[in-house]
Amino acid sequence: MIGGSKTSIGTVVAVYYLYLLPVLVWGTILVADLVRSEELEGLGWDFLLVLCPAVNWLALLGLLFGSSEGYRAVGPLLCWVVVGVGITVVKALAERRAADETRRQAAEAAAEARRQRHKEEQQGYRNQMMALGEQSLVLFESVPNELRSAEGYLDQAEADFADRAFVPFWDCIENAARLLARIDERVRQIKGNSDRYSRLIQKYDNVPPSFPLAHESVTKLAVAGTSAERMQAIVRKAQRDFQFARIYVQCKTNQILVAGFTNLAQGLKDMTWQITASIDDLARSVDGMASTLDESLRAIHSRVGDIAETASRHADEASKAVSEAAARERRVLEMLDNIQRGRRPFP
Repeated sequence: MIGGSKTSIGTVVAVYYLYLLPVLVWGTILVADLVRSEELEGLGWDFLLVLCPAVNWLALLGLLFGSSEGYRAVGPLLCWVVVGVGITVVKALAERRAADETRRQAAEAAAEARRQRHKEEQQGYRNQMMALGEQSLVLFESVPNELRSAEGYLDQAEADFADRAFVPFWDCIENAARLLARIDERVRQIKGNSDRYSRLIQKYDNVPPSFPLAHESVTKLAVAGTSAERMQAIVRKAQRDFQFARIYVQCKTNQILVAGFTNLAQGLKDMTWQITASIDDLARSVDGMASTLDESLRAIHSRVGDIAETASRHADEASKAVSEAAARERRVLEMLDNIQRGRRPFP
């Protein structure tokens, strides 16, 4: 009976600790972390799958090699130790997972912020290029009217020379020089825009908007250099006349008030080569920009999949802008051709 009693007690103890202990552990953890069930997902249960068999083996060894009375005394303590360890480990794992999730979300937020900043930066580059192109086209469009006015003053200067109108003659020459100097200033401004445009292309990741002026359009500005040569020829003729030359001495120090020239004498002396040099510089800048654009397009084509959406979004806008700019450019070229054909021959 004693042996049977011990066996019955041992069986009860074994059943308690071998089958109820895992349930106790699981239940305790579930209650303790009920409000944090989402954090326990995928963590606590994996740990218990390893912990519970280990507890079972310890309980089995206790039954085989120890007394049931001793095991009943030690068993509850072992149970709560295991439960406490389980809860602590699961909480630590849950906290670590929560921290990892927080870091992941922070990293994603930072990456999204960087993408947004990059997108805004790229849009800013595009807006700047479009503004530079529009400003350059407006400057280019202003040249024919100023050149036509300069030619008009030169025509009047020739008439005043024939009428021996000394002061009006030099007034017309001064006005023509001022207009030609302003054209030179326009050309240098376009050149500065072209240089900035080239630098922006190197920073822009997508297909840039087209610069509205081509090399052929720039070289057409040489018409202004021809007008400057005409002005020099008229002035040279007047300087050989004593009376006209005496008036010139009085007005040659008049300020033109245009960047690049300090007075009328310098303008008359340097106008032709200054305009020619400015046009040549602009032509080189436009050619350099075209080369930079080709390199950018080659790089873009190598990753065309990344920009397909952006390119599609800008396609209609770019097509319309290019068409309008080309029409405006053609009108300016036609006006320059008309000025060139209608110019009087040099005396």
